[in-house]
Amino acid sequence: MSLNSPWSVPIDPQIFYPIAPYNKLLDSLSWPEPNQWLNHWLIRGGVNLAASSWPLGTKNDWIWGLGLPFLSDVERFIFKEELILFGISGLPGCGKTSFGRWLEAAASELNWPLKVVSMDDFYLDSDELDNAISGNPWSVPRGLPGSHSIDLLEEAIESWKRTGHLKAPKFDKALRNGLGDRCGWSNSQPKILVLEGWFLGCSTADNKINSMKNTIPLTSNEKDYQFVVQSALKKYQPIWKKLDRVWHLKAIDFMATREWKTQQEMQLQRERGASLKGRSLESFIRMIQTSIPKKDLESINSDALAELNISRQIRWVGVGPDSSSN
Repeated sequence: MSLNSPWSVPIDPQIFYPIAPYNKLLDSLSWPEPNQWLNHWLIRGGVNLAASSWPLGTKNDWIWGLGLPFLSDVERFIFKEELILFGISGLPGCGKTSFGRWLEAAASELNWPLKVVSMDDFYLDSDELDNAISGNPWSVPRGLPGSHSIDLLEEAIESWKRTGHLKAPKFDKALRNGLGDRCGWSNSQPKILVLEGWFLGCSTADNKINSMKNTIPLTSNEKDYQFVVQSALKKYQPIWKKLDRVWHLKAIDFMATREWKTQQEMQLQRERGASLKGRSLESFIRMIQTSIPKKDLESINSDALAELNISRQIRWVGVGPDSSSN
């Protein structure tokens, strides 16, 4: 086998996840024989597929453990009649956007009609957005359930399902000095549509909202506003039901999103000259950690699951919603 494969002896030092759950995932994707799967992708470029589209420093664990298995999932549907909607869920900064860029580049090299859109692209326009989440205890300008145009998202998906044509808005987080605003539209005709978002697939809290007192003590305003968030989150549930397949990029340490989000905003500042910073960034991070109960963000009902440590190394990957604790 290739020295860069997950089955190398000795194993590739960039591969950190156990092989048994990984093989189980490949089996669920109609590849019961790892050798055949490996050869299938080596013929198509293997680790070199769309290599220039990975962020600098990406390790082989993401390529073998996430990129190629995801494409294998896509390949099961790409030549069928129906249009398929995938979802990718994961905390802000975990790598969803970068992974989406690679997916589009790899699909282009394979001549597969695949499009990745972010839930962030469906934020309300600036005036509606400011009004929709005014008064939230974190004073964040976006990101919360309730800051998206659910009607527009649902209409875009339904229209795409009927016609094969997708018209989606675009949102630029650097506009309005980092507050963000809409910046036009994209048009495409994908066979596979991938929707990504940080609370994608998140259900509403059962019975009583978890105060998360064992993780982060909440202020009284934050506790009260959790009910507002839960009410808004109910409106997203019909969108989740439209998802045919869900992949969850789950943080092993829920607090990792502090470092991830900080890095994400620093990158935006370098590239665009505007970002959330200082108190605004701290407030946004706290919103991520306290607006939705931790247990609900960690228990996304997924078909495939990759667990990431704070360095974004994949430490476990397999069929969801199992985890390394099982």
